[in-house]
Amino acid sequence: MEKNYGLQPPIPFGFKSLAGFIVIFIIWQGGALLGLNLTNALIPATRSGLPSLITLYLSFFFLILGVYIVIRYFFKIRFRAFLFEGKRPDYRTFAKYFSLYVMALILYILVDIAVHPQAFTLHFNPLPWLGVLLVTAPLILIQSAAEEILFRGYMYRMFRSLRGGVFWSIFLTSLTFALIHGLNPEMLNYGIFGPLYYLQGAFFLGIVAYYTNGLAAPIGIHFATNIFNTSIWGYGSSALDNMGLQSIVYRHTLDMRFAFFGIFAIVISYSAFQFFKQKRNRL
Repeated sequence: MEKNYGLQPPIPFGFKSLAGFIVIFIIWQGGALLGLNLTNALIPATRSGLPSLITLYLSFFFLILGVYIVIRYFFKIRFRAFLFEGKRPDYRTFAKYFSLYVMALILYILVDIAVHPQAFTLHFNPLPWLGVLLVTAPLILIQSAAEEILFRGYMYRMFRSLRGGVFWSIFLTSLTFALIHGLNPEMLNYGIFGPLYYLQGAFFLGIVAYYTNGLAAPIGIHFATNIFNTSIWGYGSSALDNMGLQSIVYRHTLDMRFAFFGIFAIVISYSAFQFFKQKRNRL
């Protein structure tokens, strides 16, 4: 299969596409800030706990709105064509990569428990857990999809037009993703492994977008990661620790070095799989 994702419809790298990125960011952050402040003022209960997390997730609609406005009115591209490149939504690929990555993360946590049993506490209360999951899962999907639409959608397509575009699409989107996520105060507490964790995760998502020719697989992986981090396990010092989430196990402190090398093993395994798959197809 030809790896043509990001080429059509084109978003050429230049002043217009960079200005579009700035407009997207302003709509996203400005809308989110205004929406959060207004909601907190009108509904004080949204200032803390699970309601505050729900409000935060809803703010990602502004990110999708920003991308839609720029795509539709800056570049005259229909949003559906931007998302799917003239094809149907690939629900099968989304479900496949979501399921496989959830299984990979469960394997990771089982290894972590086997190596560090003293670091974990069983933290499972079925009914509250299910209730919170049913409320948050659709919102986590929106948040995950919104970030992928920006990074592996708009930005990936913007850099794909350059010479050596695949490399720049993956490298620059990953670097931007890592700067935004990995340089927050929580991640900086873990030293260099905090930003590196996000950098390698973003590289992985970019590679998956390239090999699968679309956004379905990266959204599935991103959704699986966020569901895992909000519903399967929690850990001390997490920014989500006091947000009213329910998890199955609780890790008292996060070993970011172990997490980094755990995800690194997944990335290497996937890359090796794709390498031998491509080699076999050329025979």
